[in-house]
Amino acid sequence: MKSRAIFGVCIITLVSCPAVWADLAGEFLGYQTVWGVGASGLVSSNGATALPVSMFSLGGASGTERVTYPYSIGQVPSPGGSVGQNFDQGTLGVKVQGDDLMVKLASRLDPRKGYYYSGWSSLYGQGDVFLTVDDSEAGVKNFALLTMWAKNASGALLHLGQLGESYYNQAQQFHDGLEGYLVNLTSENNVVLTSGAGAYTPSYSVGGLPQGLDYRVFAQGGTSVVNANVQVGSVTDGQTWYLQTWTVPMNWLSNDGAFTLGLHTAVSCSNDQIGMVAQVPVPAAALLGMLGLSVAGWRLRRLA
Repeated sequence: MKSRAIFGVCIITLVSCPAVWADLAGEFLGYQTVWGVGASGLVSSNGATALPVSMFSLGGASGTERVTYPYSIGQVPSPGGSVGQNFDQGTLGVKVQGDDLMVKLASRLDPRKGYYYSGWSSLYGQGDVFLTVDDSEAGVKNFALLTMWAKNASGALLHLGQLGESYYNQAQQFHDGLEGYLVNLTSENNVVLTSGAGAYTPSYSVGGLPQGLDYRVFAQGGTSVVNANVQVGSVTDGQTWYLQTWTVPMNWLSNDGAFTLGLHTAVSCSNDQIGMVAQVPVPAAALLGMLGLSVAGWRLRRLA
């Protein structure tokens, strides 16, 4: 039921926004997806895509509405306008290919360069993709797929934060040499949360964080499991979307024939984020939904 709801939203949005979505849809053919193009975290990560309560852990928020940005400006990534577009978490998808699980993310933020905004004198980066697996033997297991880290022209990792002051020193050090890896997380100390002067901390927040916000951003510890061979690319369709695709042998996540998988990611300030729940492998009913998505995307490209 969840998968059908996700694909229904996707198809409707494709019909209403062909100029932005047509080519991007082609990148996600065959994937279970959640779409948040031009939408705040409230739209892209709550409701039907929320993780089951039993799967909240390691710094994740709780409650039925994991993400609440009630004061986002319109339906664009907070803080809105042309600045907010640079933080847009557009699409998150997962599919099974043979014995592998493939995870793909499309974001407006180039993970290799980050985004520098002079108004706040800050450099922002793309957060990691957090995975939670509901395993029949081990219970809930937590992982992270490490994203690329922003680098300078010489290939050195850049500090995220204001004026060279990094809020993410430990995460930066952890990523060095492990970009693209699957990491097993066993302690909340393995996860760095959005906090500090650069975080989105409006007056309505509780404890310095927006209510319901799943505020995990980077892995800063844990055990490296396997190189997920992240592939980086881009697609331009009205605006440029930066793509990262990880490939993980499924038996590194679970030995179950089928399991529930939660995914979540955000930019380093969490001004926009995206999340979903997927059933692995994809149920037969969801395969029909993906076929509908493929046909809709093909028709839109023919009309463009």
